[in-house]
Amino acid sequence: MEYGGYSEEDLVSNRAALLLYGGNEADRRAWAHEAAGHFAGEGPLVEIRSPQELSSSLGKSRGVVFIPDALALGLEAQSQILRCLQEREERPKIIIALPRLPDEALQQGLLRDDLSYRLRLARVNLDAEGLGGVLQERRRKLEEKLAAAKELVQARPSKKAKLAKAGAASRRKGAAARKLKSSRSRQARPARKPPARRSRRASKKLRSVKKSSKKRR
Repeated sequence: MEYGGYSEEDLVSNRAALLLYGGNEADRRAWAHEAAGHFAGEGPLVEIRSPQELSSSLGKSRGVVFIPDALALGLEAQSQILRCLQEREERPKIIIALPRLPDEALQQGLLRDDLSYRLRLARVNLDAEGLGGVLQERRRKLEEKLAAAKELVQARPSKKAKLAKAGAASRRKGAAARKLKSSRSRQARPARKPPARRSRRASKKLRSVKKSSKKRR
């Protein structure tokens, strides 16, 4: 499916700015979050709801900026968005959402003609025939992929757990080695002979000698 030049699949994954309309606000926000997922390493989705927030957000060189209702920001804020698109090569991906069709907003004077023209080749209509089913299927596959990755991470033991397990195994091995060494040492040591028992006659003679010695003293 083509939307004014770029396909929806291209626009959800590349850096091009675009007009997003159709569906309800929740549908448009979900699409913006999906687009931000392709640039997850550049930070979370930035949402703009007032003209005062535009300058700092458009001044970034990376990430994804989502404007839920560009018509509510006014024509001057739209002019600021247009200048960013015209003058800056390095800029965030800008998703400009409209609560109504661009042609209708133009007729009512709510959307700048030059901004609409600038994005004539980059538009996504969430009410386009067949697109709803495409989005549901794509998001279902993404959720399954994320769930599988989460299970893999949970099943994989952490580095800390691995070190603890290795340490316990090393301690058990050391204890077994010390026990074996101690057992071998006891087996190699010669048995002590019991002291020889003196005969009664020798004992009697020894006592007699001791008494005789005392008398001499």
